Amino acid sequence: DVVSLANNHVLDFGEPGMERTVAVLDAAGIGHAGAGRSNAQAAVPAVRTVKGMRVGVIAFTDNEPHWSAGPATPGTFYFPLDVAVDDVACARLFDTVRTVRSDVDLLVVSAHWGPNWGDEPPPEQVRFGRALVDAGADVVFGHSGHVVRGLEVYRQRPILYCAGDFIDDYMVDPI
Repeated sequence: DVVSLANNHVLDFGEPGMERTVAVLDAAGIGHAGAGRSNAQAAVPAVRTVKGMRVGVIAFTDNEPHWSAGPATPGTFYFPLDVAVDDVACARLFDTVRTVRSDVDLLVVSAHWGPNWGDEPPPEQVRFGRALVDAGADVVFGHSGHVVRGLEVYRQRPILYCAGDFIDDYMVDPI
């Protein structure tokens, strides 16, 4: 019902590819978040009602900073993890989380973040994930790293640091 477009591939085929993707999703009635024709559009959450519960999805990425949407340029809802969570660079993300939190029953933040490898979440992911929960996220759904990187329950809310791949597309480690 909902997909995240905040990732390091949404602009692989340029603006026309992203716009076609959005048009196809809209025509199919599939909600999307995390990319758009401007930073305002990229910040819009996808909201669906499931069994009477309003579920919101906000999607962001820390990949491909040059694909960050601007005031009038398409791209992703981009935020760097290497800054303090109260840094002005992150204010828009956390303000969005707080605002959407007041309008939904369940808030999922989809985070396409971090490096591709490693068994443990990097410290900046832990700090950022916990700050997202503190701001109002009920679930932080992390992905991007091609490996399962752990789950933490923080303040009774799950933070999936990296869900891994459904299919091992790199097959470099026989284990």
